[in-house]
This record gives sequence, C-alpha cells and structure tokens, in this order.
Amino acid sequence: MKAVLKLLLLSAVTLLVSAQGWDNYQSLSESIRIHIDKALHKANINFGREYHVAYGSLLPKLKITADDFYVNVRLMVTTCKKEKQKGYGHRVECVTQKPNTPWINCVVCKQVNGEELIDCVKQKDVKNSESIRSTCPSHSIPYRRDGGSVMS
Repeated sequence: MKAVLKLLLLSAVTLLVSAQGWDNYQSLSESIRIHIDKALHKANINFGREYHVAYGSLLPKLKITADDFYVNVRLMVTTCKKEKQKGYGHRVECVTQKPNTPWINCVVCKQVNGEELIDCVKQKDVKNSESIRSTCPSHSIPYRRDGGSVMS
C-alpha cells in the first residue's frame, strides 16, 4: 500500500512539474531553448516594434532527435522596451504581455531538404503559413485558432 501511495505521489509531482515547465523558459532543457532562441531572434526583428518579444509557451508536437527537430512556440510582445545591449533572447524581467498585441506563433524545424526553417507569424495568420510549414517532415499540426498549449 505504501508503494502505491508513493507511486501516486511521484506521478502527481511529475505531472505538476511538467505542467508548469512548458510555460517557464528557464525550466526547459537547453536542447529546446536553443530553438526557441532562434524564434525569439526572428520575432524580435519582425514584431513588437520598440517592444521586446518574449517566450510564452510551447505548442503541440515538439520533436527533437539527433537528426530532426520541430519546435512550435508561442511568443508575446511585452511591455519591456527593446534594449540592444540585452539582445533578443528571453528576458526574465519581461513576462507581461503588452495590451492589444497578438500572440506570435513560430516554428523552428529541419525541412525535408535538410535546411532549417524559422517561420514566425501572428497567431491569426498561422493558416496562411501552412504551405511554408508543410516543408517540415514533422509538420502535421492542424490549425488551432486558440493556440492551445502542449498541456491542453
């Protein structure tokens, strides 16, 4: 009986940590963050104007193997001003989404031709980007207007 309770407790803790981890940039493994950082760089160049773009959460179908990767991430324009000396990476002090700004959906993947794709669009425009994203062998994600998370 004690073993079963310990197993249940361990499972609950693992699930809780996993649920919290997808929305916390610092808790993600380096193998995931390296791809998110590429998306952050591109999104900070293309979106937000003078405001910093930061990590929001991972979206479904994460895949990272030795020879393939597919990372779909939701980013947000924050209330922080862009600062060149701080770069384009995730900034822990910038976690508040700027009002009336759209979510940004980015995919970083290895395409069928072996090249890397970094595609960032407003969440509402994801459907228009399907032909570009379909060049990723791991791409089989149906369009989701709500931008649901891995945990949904």
